[in-house]
Amino acid sequence: MAKPKREFYELPNVTTSTDIINAARHSIKAAGTARPFTPSEKKRSLFANRPNSATSSIDLNDTTAAATPRVLSPIESPKPPKKSEGQSKKENENFEAYWRAKIAPILGSLTMKLENVDIVKELEELSECLLRGGFLTGAVTLPQAYKIKVFQCLINLLDKKDTKLLLKISRILLCLGVYDKNLISISKLIFKLTRCENDDAIFLEEKIVHSLLDVLNTHKMEDNGLAFVYCIGAIKVLSANTDNQIGDVLVQYGVLQVLERHLETCNTSAEISGELKSNILIQILGALRNLCDIAATEQLLQYSEICKQLQFVMTHHYNDAEVLQNSCRLLSRMSLFTDMCNVISHNDDLLNILLKIIDNYTNDGPLLVRCCFVLGNVTGQHPHASLHLHQNGSILDSLLSLSKVYKTKLAEKMTKDKQQVVKDVLCKTVRLITNVLQLEKPATAIQPQLIKMYVSLGQLAAQNKIYEIVLNVLCGLNNMSYYNGEGSIFTKHRGMLTDFVVRLLSIDHTGITIEALGVLGNLSHYKDVVEKLIEDEHVLGITTTLLDSDNSDLVYKSCGVLINITKHKEFHDKLPSTIIGQCVEVLCDVGMLDAELSTTTCFLLWNILSLKSLAVKEEEKSKLLDTLTDYTDYQYCENEMWLEAFHPVAKRLIAFIDSTAEMVPL
Repeated sequence: MAKPKREFYELPNVTTSTDIINAARHSIKAAGTARPFTPSEKKRSLFANRPNSATSSIDLNDTTAAATPRVLSPIESPKPPKKSEGQSKKENENFEAYWRAKIAPILGSLTMKLENVDIVKELEELSECLLRGGFLTGAVTLPQAYKIKVFQCLINLLDKKDTKLLLKISRILLCLGVYDKNLISISKLIFKLTRCENDDAIFLEEKIVHSLLDVLNTHKMEDNGLAFVYCIGAIKVLSANTDNQIGDVLVQYGVLQVLERHLETCNTSAEISGELKSNILIQILGALRNLCDIAATEQLLQYSEICKQLQFVMTHHYNDAEVLQNSCRLLSRMSLFTDMCNVISHNDDLLNILLKIIDNYTNDGPLLVRCCFVLGNVTGQHPHASLHLHQNGSILDSLLSLSKVYKTKLAEKMTKDKQQVVKDVLCKTVRLITNVLQLEKPATAIQPQLIKMYVSLGQLAAQNKIYEIVLNVLCGLNNMSYYNGEGSIFTKHRGMLTDFVVRLLSIDHTGITIEALGVLGNLSHYKDVVEKLIEDEHVLGITTTLLDSDNSDLVYKSCGVLINITKHKEFHDKLPSTIIGQCVEVLCDVGMLDAELSTTTCFLLWNILSLKSLAVKEEEKSKLLDTLTDYTDYQYCENEMWLEAFHPVAKRLIAFIDSTAEMVPL
């Protein structure tokens, strides 16, 4: 049976007049957080963080050798089908004529490298001639001897520094067909050219992205693993372009489907293993992550099996921190898509892996940030994921241990960048705890250590002005207080919690004030807490002053605290004489636009007027009576919430004001 909702200032199983409000306002909530910051790479590279030992066999970041691959390996062309002697002779004659008239002169001009020759223009003419002859489309196979002539000519031009020229050469070579070491050399050259962001437009102009996709579509990964590293690496780098033009073209030409297919191949093929497999995976995951910023990607991803493939990757590469980092980066971006977040939430094995990372990668701050961000997004939207993590993984214990470690780090001296990572881990960790505490089972299973950690962390964060952590701590305390009533571990710590939260009211931060008042609204049901609040004159001053705020949430939360204070007649002499007039103004300003706030304001007026400790000015009384009379006229508003919540308490107030009947405080 679902738990009945109640106001934030009510305790469980306590029936009061306020039960007429059907929905609790901001009582249980998911904590928000900023998306993890991913700095742009100062230097475009295949691997951002991979240790040297990971690429001991070949230095994949070193592309200097690719600038001038002077000698390519012998070309292996597929054998054409047999034809009749007459047919072959005729075709050869036609080809020879075409070669001598169109192609040979251009090759001769390029080979001589004359100063007055426009090499780029000559290459464009060569490309056009080869295209018209059908040699670039595969319609006609260029004989091997002639292909070698083209290759030798173009290779001699690779010492040039012109990006456009080098890309034209690369595209011609890829279209003619290169294999093995030649394919690696050309792929490596293209990757090197991607490292200059200013040249990205040339890649579109020369249609290199099409050639890269052709390579991935026509060659087997098992036979061309290293070339795939460079090709997919080039796609990864190009797809990170800030204006997304290249990304749009890639998505349009099916790059997502290509990468997903190769991700599956990489996962299932026994012919690819070890370091090479990890290198390919890192490029695929990075490219997919960048492509998530393309508008069309979200719709395409929801029909994919990428989540299942990611689960496989993370399971079988659990000891490779960079593969895990790239996997979590992709997941964190995907978790921002509603449909994909839902898919992740139903993959229990994937959730278990993420929790396992939290337990075992305690010192890898960037990985923990991503991991907790993903789980925070999922648990914020899908309670069943929180329940799974609580029942099958003891997530609160794991997060408590992690928070303690990083709370200690926060007090240590370190570089600014390292300190930011510590802050990010704590922000995402506390947010995740808070989201899990939206559910009754984990919220009622909390231990004193978690409460004490929240308080100590909140104090430290407040001192260091890390307000995102403070907000998430307060959201967590709000969620804890919703389910924990008389005799619970939470309420047994109410004195300590009250002192902590009251101190946070001095921070000039609207969000923190709203959340702090929410916690005090829950705790102030207990008289000993009210006594603490009254002892601190600033609390009453803040809550009554906020009745004049333009922020309806601040007014609402203040009303909740004041309702619990005004239940006790002995504290009415502490109330300012202006409070009745302030409440009347709230009603006049808000009315039916906010039925919950208007109703709560009536509850506060009821408590103040019922004990007759404050004198009511005739002007205030008249204005209140007129306002309530207007608001209870059925022509004013027929909204269901208004009729069911506001009308009953407003009509009782009218009856009291018009008579000498006694009222009982709420």
